[in-house]
Amino acid sequence: MYLYKISSCLGLAVLLASCNLTDKHSKYDNEENAHISTKIPAPAKKNIAKTTASAPILGERIGGHAVIRNSPGGDPIVSLEDYIPLRCAPLKKDWYPVSVDFDITPQEYSKPLFRKGRKIKVNGVAAGVLERDIKLPVATNGEKMWATVNGYTEKKNIRGGSIIETALTSYMKQHSGRSIADMQSFIHNFGLEEEKNLKPYILYFNYESGIDDPSPLYRLALVFQGQQLIGVLHSRPLQVDGSSARRLQRGFTVNYLSGIDNSLKEDFAQKFNKFILAVD
Repeated sequence: MYLYKISSCLGLAVLLASCNLTDKHSKYDNEENAHISTKIPAPAKKNIAKTTASAPILGERIGGHAVIRNSPGGDPIVSLEDYIPLRCAPLKKDWYPVSVDFDITPQEYSKPLFRKGRKIKVNGVAAGVLERDIKLPVATNGEKMWATVNGYTEKKNIRGGSIIETALTSYMKQHSGRSIADMQSFIHNFGLEEEKNLKPYILYFNYESGIDDPSPLYRLALVFQGQQLIGVLHSRPLQVDGSSARRLQRGFTVNYLSGIDNSLKEDFAQKFNKFILAVD
């Protein structure tokens, strides 16, 4: 079912092209590891029609070449190639805490000591090289095995267009429509999931990175009432032109769009606060 407007598709293509994200999505398949758990009630995923054959941007992407270090300005752990997927926690003084998973063998899974100079792959794609001998945590989902590097990289090493908050700001500036159909390209391109536990509101959301919390809460959610976007819920800094911000429980903020009725704002705030306080 084709719900997208041609203008939305073209606008998103321009946004991604400006960040050099085009023609590279097909290299990666499962960018977020599946073993990070959450105690938010798992909503049923809605099948969202695709406007392109590109895979969703799940997590951030390296821009150019980058080094992951053991602390801000510290010793290098791994060098990564352009466009490699990883997860970023909130920025801290121009450094991102990051996490990246790379493919390993059954032998390495049994003995996870990795040597300097080992070339790594992410989902089968050449991704970089280890810069030191290191023992790493490993995991499996029964189909593949991976090791996880945790460290830090400079803000400049992350592609701006792969940061969902930055991309949403640009998308909303380029598109005047605020219906679900208008936002569908963005929803698909960042792999947002559907949440219906806050009726009559529908949220399209992603989770936090899980680096700082093994049971991450929401990072960003588009809040719809009926078919119309009424606001954006977020846990990281975000600017939405013409919106009014309201602080919610557990560190969340919702930016209501201009013209939203005060009674609707209050109703959503109350429902969300009650919901999020009940989450472990």
